Amino acid sequence: MASGKCANESEPKMKTESDSKGSSHLGVADFLKFMNEGQPEWAIVAVKASAEEVADELSDVHGAKNIFKSVQIKTSAEYDEVEQLVAVVQVKDNPWTIIFRSLLYVDEAAIESAAEDAKELSGRLNTRCISFIGEDTSGANAYKLFEKGKLLEDVEWESGGEFFRFKSSLRKRPALETVEDSFVEEIFRGEGIYVPSCYPRAEKGEPWLAVAKVSEGLVERADLIEFSADEDEDDDDEFDADEE
Repeated sequence: MASGKCANESEPKMKTESDSKGSSHLGVADFLKFMNEGQPEWAIVAVKASAEEVADELSDVHGAKNIFKSVQIKTSAEYDEVEQLVAVVQVKDNPWTIIFRSLLYVDEAAIESAAEDAKELSGRLNTRCISFIGEDTSGANAYKLFEKGKLLEDVEWESGGEFFRFKSSLRKRPALETVEDSFVEEIFRGEGIYVPSCYPRAEKGEPWLAVAKVSEGLVERADLIEFSADEDEDDDDEFDADEE
């Protein structure tokens, strides 16, 4: 699996968000608004470490075919095609790096891989990681929070609906009648994470990172990774946590 894969053979396309920046650069609100301009499906991982460390470890885990380090960062264009590469993005003035594992399309393999990467990288880098996925057909959103390889929180819900699962060693289940985007926005803000609106692009063999206007100037560095074809096979790890 690689970023930007879609159900048919054509490349997925991203519609550019053109509104002004928010007042603060934390959370997932910009990213979610951006994704909702197209097919709202994604699998991402936030890692509390530098992009260089994350890209090196992620490449080692999956046996990367190609790594493009410190690629150019350009303003996105309307209806861009998303390249099938994994983007590792360092946010400016922020200790977290975001891995864009898959955008505009997710399947079971992408969902499992995001959680497995979060667990593996949190252990390897002795840090905190969170996977976050969204699936359009069911309306399901989910995240898993790890620290040093240990699962701390495992939450799944229907967007605008109810919790499907809430397991946590950190907090009690919120008393929410419906789970809106503000719930996960608060989680990411609480961790100090900003997820920029961006995606991998390539043309004539030259890869780069396309950044939407809402996130312009907020990306410090981007590495793009092409995984080996068999990198997602036979992964069936399970995660445990205490339910509050």
